[in-house]
Amino acid sequence: MEEVVHIVLCTYNGERYLEEQIKSLRRQTFPNFTVEICDDGSTDGTCLVAERYAERDERISLHRNERNLGYAKNFLEGVKRSSAPYIMLCDQDDIWNGDKVELTLREMKAAEKKGDGPVLVFTDAMNFDSQTGKNLGRFHETSHLDTKKVDTAHLFMENKCIGCTVMVSRDILPYLDRLPDEIRVHDWWLALICSHFGQVVYVDEATLRYRQHGDNMIGGDSYGSYIKNRLSSFKRQREVLRQTISQGRAFYELFGDWMSPEKRETAQAFAFLDQRNGLARRLALFRHGFWKSGLVRNAGLFFFI
Repeated sequence: MEEVVHIVLCTYNGERYLEEQIKSLRRQTFPNFTVEICDDGSTDGTCLVAERYAERDERISLHRNERNLGYAKNFLEGVKRSSAPYIMLCDQDDIWNGDKVELTLREMKAAEKKGDGPVLVFTDAMNFDSQTGKNLGRFHETSHLDTKKVDTAHLFMENKCIGCTVMVSRDILPYLDRLPDEIRVHDWWLALICSHFGQVVYVDEATLRYRQHGDNMIGGDSYGSYIKNRLSSFKRQREVLRQTISQGRAFYELFGDWMSPEKRETAQAFAFLDQRNGLARRLALFRHGFWKSGLVRNAGLFFFI
């Protein structure tokens, strides 16, 4: 019997796209999976679509949250409920390649042979325009994110992972007992855990079509759009940086005693970065490697920090 992969598919008013996504899951070359559709209080026909497919396919089930959790905690609570050895995250509006589960699971098993602890495997995705169906380029290429730098210092400052490409091993569950309010994004939190206590592995293949439309919670905007957005509001950028440091502080307070001495030193430095003067903050970037991807991002970081 092959091992089961549990897919956590989070929904919120996704009636328009959900059916196409479910169909892509049912076409997977690896058939031994379950899908838990985790609905966060939809007011449209999302749950009707989910219930219809749950009746057709015993691998599919629907979980309705008692209250709206927000997309990050909706995903993380779904992961916590899983009893499978491997868990994948799935957005409501994308289209998975037929071999996505099979390919990711293969890379996961290869990574597990290299070490103990929780493993996170993530891949690339092909952005596409929802209206025209036109491919817009691969996510990591168009966003200029450096997927080679997934050490703890870089991940404290910048998330590289696209949640809809992620698979994690069940070994991550003991680290999810508490979910602080400071968590910015679910995939970022999972990556921080695995970088500290296991492995983060990138697979340089696009395993899904990543839909771009006006309702994206987090989209695949072009690099030019990213820069324009960052220059539009200095106040907003400082707030984003504050939230990132707050997330790092919550992570350190929760897991600091579990870390190796070297990683604890790095985590502590990041956690209290905003309590230092400007010069000390900038020196910490160099000393610990709290950098983002590319010269332009890092120039902005050096200015705002």
